Amino acid sequence: MLRVLLGQWGIAAGIVLGAAIIAGAIVIARDDDGASASRLGVQLPAGDTLRQRIHEHADFALYIRGERFDFGKPEFIATEDDEKNPNAHIHDPRHTVIHVHREATTWDEFFLSLGFELKDPTMLVEPGQESLKLPSGEVLRSNGTETLKFIVNGVRVDGIAGQNIGGLTRTLISYGDETGEELMAQYLTVTDEACIPSGVCIERGDGSGEHGEPCSTAGGQCN
Repeated sequence: MLRVLLGQWGIAAGIVLGAAIIAGAIVIARDDDGASASRLGVQLPAGDTLRQRIHEHADFALYIRGERFDFGKPEFIATEDDEKNPNAHIHDPRHTVIHVHREATTWDEFFLSLGFELKDPTMLVEPGQESLKLPSGEVLRSNGTETLKFIVNGVRVDGIAGQNIGGLTRTLISYGDETGEELMAQYLTVTDEACIPSGVCIERGDGSGEHGEPCSTAGGQCN
């Protein structure tokens, strides 16, 4: 009987010891930013490695009470020394075009990097409770007279914050008391220049030589 008990205790102790070794290995791997993980044969994804690199572009515009917001200011433009966000940013000379460098990059991610905070139904906000916080700290909230409205490729949608920024899309974000007709007039001012750095309207240029575009992106050469 004693031998049986000792045998059972030995098995249990072995299981506990094995679990402790594995747990310790994982902790070491995490604490060493992947170096120890590699030595132990444990592969841990780092940063955005699960989001494939892409190079797409999209046109957009933001209107506040009938006035177009200017994204051509230095604090919104990515440079070699300050990308703002490596996954999505604005370059000179096209301040109405977003450059997207990782798949599954959302409007929320882009706007947060510029000091905005957009909340709409795609972020589990109730319809009618949408809001847009500006870099100045002012918060624009949908209310009885002024509302946040969105148009993507000519179609009115409930929100965009949680949606991926689609290549070659045209998006309008508008806050105010606009009528449907006035809203569509704003949408028609959204540029259609994303095709140029994307290299799909060669007759208008291919983006070569523009800041952040050292070569044509046609055929995926700049991915």
